[in-house]
Amino acid sequence: MNRFIVVFALCPALMAVGQSNVSKPKAFNVVKEVKPPVLDFVPGSLQFVDATGNNAIDANETCYIKFKIQNTGLGDGYACRAVVKATGTTNDVRYSNSSLDVIKQGGTMDVSIPVTTGINTADGKVQFEVMVDEPNGFGTDPQFISVNTRAFDAPYLQVADYTVTGVSGNSLQKKRPFDLQVLLQNTKYGEAQNVTVSIDIPDNVMLLDGEQYATIDKLGGGKTKSLVYSLIANNNYSGTSIPVTVHIKEKYGKYAEDKTINLAFNQTFASNKISVDEIVNDRKAITLASLSSDVDKNIPFNASDNTNTFAVIIANENYQYESAVEFAKHDGEMMKQYCTQTLGMPEKNVRLVENATLNNIRAALGWIKEVSDAYNGQAKVVFYYSGHGIPNEATSQAYLLPVDGTGRDYNTGYPVSKLYEELSSLQAQSVVAFMDACFSGAKRSGEMMASARGVAIKARQDTPKGKMVVFSASQGDETAYPYKGQSHGMFTYFLLKKLQESNGDATLGELGDYINSKVRQCSIVENSKSQTPTVVPSATVASEWRSMKLR
Repeated sequence: MNRFIVVFALCPALMAVGQSNVSKPKAFNVVKEVKPPVLDFVPGSLQFVDATGNNAIDANETCYIKFKIQNTGLGDGYACRAVVKATGTTNDVRYSNSSLDVIKQGGTMDVSIPVTTGINTADGKVQFEVMVDEPNGFGTDPQFISVNTRAFDAPYLQVADYTVTGVSGNSLQKKRPFDLQVLLQNTKYGEAQNVTVSIDIPDNVMLLDGEQYATIDKLGGGKTKSLVYSLIANNNYSGTSIPVTVHIKEKYGKYAEDKTINLAFNQTFASNKISVDEIVNDRKAITLASLSSDVDKNIPFNASDNTNTFAVIIANENYQYESAVEFAKHDGEMMKQYCTQTLGMPEKNVRLVENATLNNIRAALGWIKEVSDAYNGQAKVVFYYSGHGIPNEATSQAYLLPVDGTGRDYNTGYPVSKLYEELSSLQAQSVVAFMDACFSGAKRSGEMMASARGVAIKARQDTPKGKMVVFSASQGDETAYPYKGQSHGMFTYFLLKKLQESNGDATLGELGDYINSKVRQCSIVENSKSQTPTVVPSATVASEWRSMKLR
């Protein structure tokens, strides 16, 4: 039913006729019909939408308050405004009222109000009061929505690690292509945006493949990105190392760190490129990602040649009949690099044998005997072994296990007693042996080898003779464990770590004390099992071995 409003008023024209006291008839005006709107929120339509989808207002984010308005009145809604008020943690939270188009009678309208934040947004909660105002008072009642606010989380981009692999050969040389793999990581929680990565290389070093200027749209907290550059140095390059500077920038221009990587000629290549798993940001502490152990880089370099010291390194990882020895090949490769780079041995003085068969072991020991004979007692010898060891269950005698041997038959192994006999008999100033193996029938994982009977055997400790000192990874029926976080055998890791920290100048006494202490502590924490390295000198050097050095 139509509603009308009638207003009675005196008519000035009639009042003007005559001035008698005769009562004057009253005239009236009729006001035209009014059809007001009636505005309400569509039930359940009020919502908060943010770009990251975490249902919070992050610093430097644009969000929206969205809702639907319905008009159930008699007429259209004109000159209406969406009005927002906020209380609570409103630091650097910005919003504004907005004018709306005509809201048709019987219709609905979608409304979206932007809420933006700056870098100074604080942790807390903000409550928004939202309504639609209509000039004649037919607007909505207020609605309320509460949202958490989050302070700015800065990113921080770093070169977390790098590794160098070769296309040919075993070490970095001129005129041979090599690949530099760089691991970029965001080590803070904030998302890095608009990231650019560029490299500077010196003259006479060429980029064969890879992007000299790379872009990354986003890199979340804790996440990593692997970049590979194929490089080559020509004969005109005169330096002893190649400095490669990695420049990193992100959206704000201040949350990144450049890195200069110095690649030394003759350094040993890594085995292969690393496949990097994405690290999920779950607000736990972000640890620095790594392509390799901390002892695999920043290896000390000593220019003085240790020309009279020779090394045999046997690294047995991949067995034909037994499980692999985790990281053994890598142990051997890095031991060689420390021998040549830190201990100053010429590369030709170091014999690295990977995955050695029984005949390979015999040949390597034959080579070191010929060398020591040729040097007439002036040579120093280093022997290193990483791989399986097995016991003779009847006699408890210990054996090195070649990759073609089996733990079921100790005759396929190389007796440790024979090894010590051959090394002790060398015409040498000194012989130092490092044995990263256990001889109880256990694997590096701590489980028993498939060929063992499930019971660890306490292997007999053979005694060295001559001028020999033996460093062993474990004793008795213990296991020589891996250090998974560092991609090495635990014994080898701390051996290399001490050489790194001391620049190769540690005495054997200092080296033995360090390895014993660190391995015992680390094994209890990492494995909840004991591992006790030992040092056994021969009687000849019993009083002097602690002051002896490897270089």
